[in-house]
Amino acid sequence: MRRKLPPMNALLAFESAARHLNFTRAAQELSVAQPAVTRHISNVENWLGMDVFTRRGSVVQLTEEGRRLAELATAAFDRLELGIRDLQPSKKNELVIGVSFGVAHLWVMPRISKMRTASGTNINLVTSDDYRTFDEPSVDLSIRFGNGVFNGKCADLLFEERCQIIAAPSFMKANPEFDPERLSETIAPEVLLDHGDPNRIGWMDWELWHDLTSTPFAGTNRLTRVESYPTMLDMVCAGEGISIGTLGIEDDLVASGKLVCLGPSAAREGFGYYLVYREDKLRTPAFRRLRTLLLASGQRR
Repeated sequence: MRRKLPPMNALLAFESAARHLNFTRAAQELSVAQPAVTRHISNVENWLGMDVFTRRGSVVQLTEEGRRLAELATAAFDRLELGIRDLQPSKKNELVIGVSFGVAHLWVMPRISKMRTASGTNINLVTSDDYRTFDEPSVDLSIRFGNGVFNGKCADLLFEERCQIIAAPSFMKANPEFDPERLSETIAPEVLLDHGDPNRIGWMDWELWHDLTSTPFAGTNRLTRVESYPTMLDMVCAGEGISIGTLGIEDDLVASGKLVCLGPSAAREGFGYYLVYREDKLRTPAFRRLRTLLLASGQRR
């Protein structure tokens, strides 16, 4: 049976353009002319019957449908690349790190140059919100949320769980009556943005946060669900609602003034973000250097 997929070259061009949010950089990565990337994007949009980018001059942004497709495409291509690597001789000048989309965008990418310098090798990322992908043999290290138990693998705590409500200053200005300790009385439940926990990893959601802080709110049936964590943060930064932030992940957004932390905090003992790896990886000098840098980065937050 023939698969119902967009043309593969068009999908590759879209995935690259979505990662860079830049058609010219995608063209450079794929070694093609920029108009070819534009044509491929048009082919994807025509095949889907919807826009995947909004364009304002030279500035492009993903639509919500585009973000969902980008996450699917990146996860699929990452997994395919890993499977192909498993068929090839081991590459000694490369380390592969598995991370969720949010951690990749907010925590890893700002540190990627230091990671490459410290390890003395190339760093490649596998991005997925399904941690099972990180159990592939080609993944050297992953950053995972949990309680420290990861199917017999070594796990070093990067930073402990500590969650608070996050909001943009513009939201606070537009909603002066908002009280983070009286949500049900001072805010409409529709502006509570929730990523949920679709892969049952244990991420904090509004229902769990409510149980831990005993802060009343109207319940989960009227919350606004946002499947993409980076998209949810973009919406919070734009003043479209509030969410639960994990300190350590959104620190740069808080430091820049784009977000503020509000109300009580919630945490569970033993939970947090961990570096997860097989014990044999410690025999590799590049891996040990990278591990030392990442642990130091987590402890400095």
